[in-house]
Amino acid sequence: MMQKDGHTRFNKWRVITSVLAVIGLLAMTGCSKSNPSESVKSDIQVTDDGGSEQGIQEDQQALLSEFKLVAKEAADASALVTFMVENMAKADQSTADTMLRGLHDYYETHLEAAQTDFFASNVQEVLTAEAWPISKESAAAIKDEKVVALVQRAYAGGYKLETVEGTIYPIVDYSNQLQYSKSLSEQMNAYVQLMAEESNTAAAKDGGLVITWDELASRALLAEKFIANYADSPEREEVQNKYVNGYLAMYINGLPNTLIYDLETFKLLDEVKSSYQATIAKAPESATARMTKEFLEILTESDGQIIQQKDGELTELTAIKQFREGLANKAEKLLK
Repeated sequence: MMQKDGHTRFNKWRVITSVLAVIGLLAMTGCSKSNPSESVKSDIQVTDDGGSEQGIQEDQQALLSEFKLVAKEAADASALVTFMVENMAKADQSTADTMLRGLHDYYETHLEAAQTDFFASNVQEVLTAEAWPISKESAAAIKDEKVVALVQRAYAGGYKLETVEGTIYPIVDYSNQLQYSKSLSEQMNAYVQLMAEESNTAAAKDGGLVITWDELASRALLAEKFIANYADSPEREEVQNKYVNGYLAMYINGLPNTLIYDLETFKLLDEVKSSYQATIAKAPESATARMTKEFLEILTESDGQIIQQKDGELTELTAIKQFREGLANKAEKLLK
């Protein structure tokens, strides 16, 4: 996706910032990487403590086997969502978690194809002519029947429509998965809640921050809390990537169209500094606060200046550059 440059005078510096921001934004959509037909395991190990327990376990095995078959034969995600809505109440926590991970695997494999359908002939023209946002209900008023069917199928499959740079396409709607909360484990509920925050309102879009600096810090802390509380979670690696290369990177580096410094003085913006200070006060022992505090200490040495003009070019101050280059490694060490 093309990034909007915004200010031609600082093209070179924006390229530097864009590279950092893109790394972060790549972490904004995530599911596990395994194939759905392989990930939904039907061979859960159980202990036979009697006929009744054995019967329950056999029921769970049968439920998972049925889900696995649905996932294998599904024409689209709606088949899986329908099955889960109808059967989640029958599942124990382990089975429910496994089925939801199977759905995430299905999204990982099929999301690109679902999005590609929205770039077929005439679809974008029809959608962009509609009033935004386009909900499941308002989609019925679209005059093109094929586009109506496409949109409704997306919503039925647990997606929602997003708009970026004038295009409209589906993304996974994690808030739709909150309906399974009573069946899921605490760990999986925490993951869904974390992901729902992002799918409800993306932190960044079109190369700029959509939410406030304080909200970005809150999301970073929420991700960090998940990492600390669920170290053995299968979702930990994904959440850690989202935290380090997404939320934390954006918080410290800014984005191409939402800089952390003033374009005239090249000094840290007051609103960003205030957010940093609030984060340090709110969660002083967190990795987010510790990295932010170190960044502020470096900035103290330069009186808040981040960029300098050297030999007719705009460059980062050496200490700032070194800190940013080591940001990911330092953060990961603090999370261990």
